[in-house]
Order: sequence, then structure tokens, then C-alpha cells
Amino acid sequence: MLTGPLRVDSRELAGAAVVEPCGVLDVASYAELRDALLKTSVDEPRAMIVDVDELAMPDRTALVLFPAVAAQVSQWPGLPLLLAATKPTQHEQLATYRLSKYVPVHRSVPAALAAIDEPPPRRIARRKLPNSLSSSALARRWVLDVCSHWPVAQRGPEAMMVANELVENTLLHTYCAPSLRLELRRGLLTVAVYDDDPAPARPVEPPSPDHRGLELVARLTRTWGSSPAPGGGKVVWAVLLV
Repeated sequence: MLTGPLRVDSRELAGAAVVEPCGVLDVASYAELRDALLKTSVDEPRAMIVDVDELAMPDRTALVLFPAVAAQVSQWPGLPLLLAATKPTQHEQLATYRLSKYVPVHRSVPAALAAIDEPPPRRIARRKLPNSLSSSALARRWVLDVCSHWPVAQRGPEAMMVANELVENTLLHTYCAPSLRLELRRGLLTVAVYDDDPAPARPVEPPSPDHRGLELVARLTRTWGSSPAPGGGKVVWAVLLV
């Protein structure tokens, strides 16, 4: 039985991120592995493969981590999560828990890599903004301009409002210069704002009349979230249907 603290290594293979946790997945290490996977996804690999050969999984309830992370990264940044288990004991354990109903399970990393579909075509635009009150207006104009050049002009006003709230949230609660990113893929338009503050974004209750913040973002979008960034800081993202 593997014991000791959890260690998480990762490497790049054919455009995919291969994550190799070593240790025990339980209630105590759940958040650590979740955050490591979310940080890896922010780099936008082709896919993310978790090699569980060196991961002890004594608590079946902790395995909900994999479907939960898979659901989040499929929304943003839009990549698949796959598991690889070369050791028969690990593979049989995952089969016993019927994890393959929610996350693809393969018998090796090469097999998982071979199963990855080609990533969907996507359009990406980025804009670095100053740490200034002018950033909200700059963000609004830029988002409307990008949407007018993409086939999503009809969603421009909603995307503009989302970008405005996310940028204002950064300016109100951090000392960071926000970085704005738009992405269009498979009928989904994503607005994401990066900053250097690692504190996750949370709605403030009640929202003020002049700053509706994340409450408005939640109403305008299909889903939204806050993910840790690999180099520190975070990204707050929101997905609109187009």
C-alpha cells in the first residue's frame, strides 16, 4: 500500500499533459490533487491523462474527484480528461468503482493518448489590460469588436457585460493588472480573466446596485468558475452558448 504525502508530477506527451500522482488519494489529499489537475488544464493541453499506477485509492468516495474535474475542464478550457492504469490491481479497482461510466479508463498512457480525438477548431483572442479604472471600458470595447469579427455578434452584448464584471471584480478585489481572453469553440463562447491573486473568486452577497459582479455573470452564462493558474494567481472564466 502506498503511503506518505501526495506528490504530483506532470509531463508533456504529443500535446497532451500526463499527470502522475504518487501517494494516497483520500479526503486529506483530495483538494491538492484537484488543484494540481486544474492548474495543469489552464495551460490548454490537447488533453489531460492521469496515470494512477502510483496512486493508492482506499476511499472510493474520493474518486468523485475525477468526474468532477472532468466536468469542469470540459467546460473550460475545453479538454478531455482520461485515466490510465497499467497495473492490473489499479485497473481492477477503477472497474470495481465503475469509474469508466464517467471518465474514460485505459490500460496504458499510450492507449489513452491514441483515444484522444482531434481538438475542436477554436478561435482565441487575448488582451492585456492595465490596473486602471479605464480597463473596464477598454474590455467592453475590445469584446464587442472581437465578437463583431467572429460569427457571434449577436452574443456580443452579453459577452461584453460578462467581461466588464470579471474585469471590475479583479480591479475591486486585487492589485493586479487583468488579462482578458476570449475563445470560441463548438458553439461555446468563453470569457476568461487572469490575475496574479491566488484567492478564488466568490460572489459577494448582497451585490451592490452599481456592481452586480459574479451574480450577474452567473445569470448571463451557462456556467462559470475560478481555477488556480500554474504560475500562481487564478483565472475566472464564464461560458456562453452561441
